[in-house]
Amino acid sequence: MNKKRVAINMTAQLLAFGVNMLLGFILVPIIESMIPNAYGFTDIANKFVSAAQIIVSALNTMASRFITIRIHRNEQQEAEEYFSSVFFANVLMAVVFMFPALFVVMYIGRIFQIPEAASLMDIQMLFFFIFLNFLISIITSVFSVASYSKDRLELSSISTILGELTRLTVLSVCYLCFKPYLFYVGCASVCSTVIQAVANLTFTRRLLPDMEIRIRDFRWSKIWELVSLGAWNSVTRLGQLLLDGLNTSIANIMVSSAAMTTISISTQIPEVISNLMGTIAGVFNPQMTIAYAKEDKEQLLEIIASADRIMIFIISIPIAFLTVFGKTFFGLWVGKTQDPKELYILALLNVGTLFVSASIQVLYHVFLITKKVKVNSMVIVGSGVLTVATVFVLLETTDLGMYAIVGVSMVYGILRNLIFTPLYAAHCLKVKWYTFYGDILMGLVSIGLICLVVLPFELFINIDGWLKLFGVGIVAGILALLVNFFVVLRKGERQMVLEKVRSKLVKH
Repeated sequence: MNKKRVAINMTAQLLAFGVNMLLGFILVPIIESMIPNAYGFTDIANKFVSAAQIIVSALNTMASRFITIRIHRNEQQEAEEYFSSVFFANVLMAVVFMFPALFVVMYIGRIFQIPEAASLMDIQMLFFFIFLNFLISIITSVFSVASYSKDRLELSSISTILGELTRLTVLSVCYLCFKPYLFYVGCASVCSTVIQAVANLTFTRRLLPDMEIRIRDFRWSKIWELVSLGAWNSVTRLGQLLLDGLNTSIANIMVSSAAMTTISISTQIPEVISNLMGTIAGVFNPQMTIAYAKEDKEQLLEIIASADRIMIFIISIPIAFLTVFGKTFFGLWVGKTQDPKELYILALLNVGTLFVSASIQVLYHVFLITKKVKVNSMVIVGSGVLTVATVFVLLETTDLGMYAIVGVSMVYGILRNLIFTPLYAAHCLKVKWYTFYGDILMGLVSIGLICLVVLPFELFINIDGWLKLFGVGIVAGILALLVNFFVVLRKGERQMVLEKVRSKLVKH
């Protein structure tokens, strides 16, 4: 495993992630204060996009794998045929999706409850721009393959950072200089995606100078090959949408628009943690794919082991901090417009699955590179169907309301990641069935110990402002890092960290 490349890629990816997280953190309370109970519509619009991506993913989730493997096996003509075929197929799909998107925009007022403080035209414009952003991202998605295939994810991060800075600029100008509208969020996303597309196109020219888009290289056989395998990834995404992607829509239709917004806000921090997991796992995906292409099983297993430990080392800290400081955080963040206790409980239910899945996140890529996606897809969609059915039953027979909507997906998510995922990944890699359970246990121990270490700060310090929260967070964060230093890292890894720290101190 190229540790230097991993370090560079991870630093760049985490920086891009941090910019995105900061923007969301600032944006939510501003919009909620200006347009009460309306922010949830941004989440609903994105869920419509997620539903459309179920179809798109049948083609695009496998594109990076196939193109990368062909490049590293020196099969240039095959790689170019996949590249051109994916691009033109995406253009065709964008045209097809344009018509249902316009239908949803026109009739959105008949589909959902629109709060009195919000404008129907504003909601329609929001959906229009978010759908337009989706269509642009479909057409330009193939250009992100270049940085993936060459294991240069720091370039992908640069494009993301440029896009997020563009989004921040557009939102700042709109909300500071003009009357507040929700559609600014969608407009800013379009500007961000265009900038990222231009950057990715530039990187494609640099990393893959011989790769060209030519209509004569389009092959229906290549599309069918990708779709026939990628269709199971679409099934997977359908299951994931059923598991937790419909929460805000169900809340709007069956409870109220206020409940929709409350659930949407409560998911913000869990989604940040989940996206951070995906960011870290994504750093290892190119090297896993390359190792598999070279049929180096030992190297592949080493990459997975390192990825699991790094994931636990980083992700256990925000999970533990949300568990301990969550109520205080929500009180400071949106306490003027929302009930902090309610948000805290919903956030814990949202993050519950991550207690198990955080330590084995990279295993999902194992199913993709080994082309064993069918069983995983069936399990996820099955648990998704059970989730939706159970939610409807509980909403009709109990008074659990929002807690039923969020809690059910947590229960099924934990069961799936505890029973199926580690066992099937071990089967796909032909290793012992219990291989990955040690990582799950390590993750739970890490989270538990950090909670115990930082809990006194919450119990004995009156955290009544952001300054105190940040101060406590810094001290608690240092203690959490020390816990993970001894619990998660192996002896050799601890020595390597200490040597790097000593070298830095000697230089200064």
